[in-house]
Amino acid sequence: MSIKRILCPLYGSPSDMGALNTGLALTKRFEAQADILFVRPNPTDALPYLGEGISGPIVEDIIDTARKAADSAEEQCRASASKAAEDAGLALSDDTQPGTASARVRVKAGRAAEVIAAESRLADLVIVADASARDQTSGPNALETCMLAEGRPVLLAPAQATTTVGTSVAIGWDESGEAANAVTAAMPFLTSAAKVTIVCVDEDGITDAPGARSLAEYLTLHGVKAEIHLVPEDSRNTGEVLLEEASNLKADLLVMGGYSHSRLRELVLGGVTRHIRSHATIPVLMAH
Repeated sequence: MSIKRILCPLYGSPSDMGALNTGLALTKRFEAQADILFVRPNPTDALPYLGEGISGPIVEDIIDTARKAADSAEEQCRASASKAAEDAGLALSDDTQPGTASARVRVKAGRAAEVIAAESRLADLVIVADASARDQTSGPNALETCMLAEGRPVLLAPAQATTTVGTSVAIGWDESGEAANAVTAAMPFLTSAAKVTIVCVDEDGITDAPGARSLAEYLTLHGVKAEIHLVPEDSRNTGEVLLEEASNLKADLLVMGGYSHSRLRELVLGGVTRHIRSHATIPVLMAH
């Protein structure tokens, strides 16, 4: 699999820049197209929540305020995209240019999570800002919808873009289908990484990991040499252990399956994906 289109949703907030800069850096690396997308919300979407008895002038004022907010957010997105592309040495163009790094800006109307999910179907990777950078109604919903409903790989970008992505890769391996899908999606990173480490976490502590050896053997067929690290959980959240081990390894990319358990279970019990989303300081590539 190659990465030739990278979807970069923007929301018109300062937190966009980390995800945008990461997306453009990867665009240059893979000679891909950065598809920078802003979704304008429908100003009337908020009206059903106001209840009955609201006067016409108040409704018009609310719609006008929402429209102005969307105009401002779109203007901010275009300005951010223009500056980031210029800094990255990329020209904004609507033309499709195979084999050349390029970037385009599109604006569509609708509900952000739904539109982004639909657009992600023809993207090889979706860049989403980390959960701490924005409220729960934008980025995180897009992450869940793209990954769970559309089956697209998502790269969670930290608020501050890192200087490198994928020089040293840590793979969180639990032998799940989700983790296997993440490895497949990450292959363009793995084949060019200077170092790849398979990290296995077990609540009881482990001394052997045949599943990790099988993954290492599989990666060898792709020309990737991987080390194996076995790490005890020690009654901690697995996400916490993975992030700590990635830090110890000086990894600049973590690859893992997302939502191996149901989303409801993750919300109620506090799962690995949820912890990673809230605490990661390096890029994280997830797939479901």
